Amino acid sequence: MAIRNIEFTELDREISKAGKSHLDLLASETGRVYVVAISRDKCPACERQKPRMDELAENTAEKQGKKVAFIRIRVKYPTEKDEESSRSKEVLGHYFYPTNLILVRTKDKGAIELYRNVSPRMSELKRSIKTAVEIAERLEKA
Repeated sequence: MAIRNIEFTELDREISKAGKSHLDLLASETGRVYVVAISRDKCPACERQKPRMDELAENTAEKQGKKVAFIRIRVKYPTEKDEESSRSKEVLGHYFYPTNLILVRTKDKGAIELYRNVSPRMSELKRSIKTAVEIAERLEKA
């Protein structure tokens, strides 16, 4: 399973255009789990996490199929200015990089955030994904 890569500037434009929250744009289907990694250029922790996240996405696809979608939001960070990083923190509500989220969509309340952590261990993220899949299945039947 490939991780869907989204440039933050594209997501920000889509949020403005659609008039929806970032959660609703990222988690579009009920019954599915969305694992989101917010990463920034030139971030050492993001670079260390990237291959681990790729491996987790592959292993999860083998076990969960299309029940789980992985998304990486890339924030550009030129050395002379940090405007995009500041804007992403405002829009996405994070502070550190990499920040990982797990989202699900409910039928009545839209998309919700089940999990948020900064640079978690992959074993923790894997456990949280498993729990989120169980919750998403219940929400789909509700």
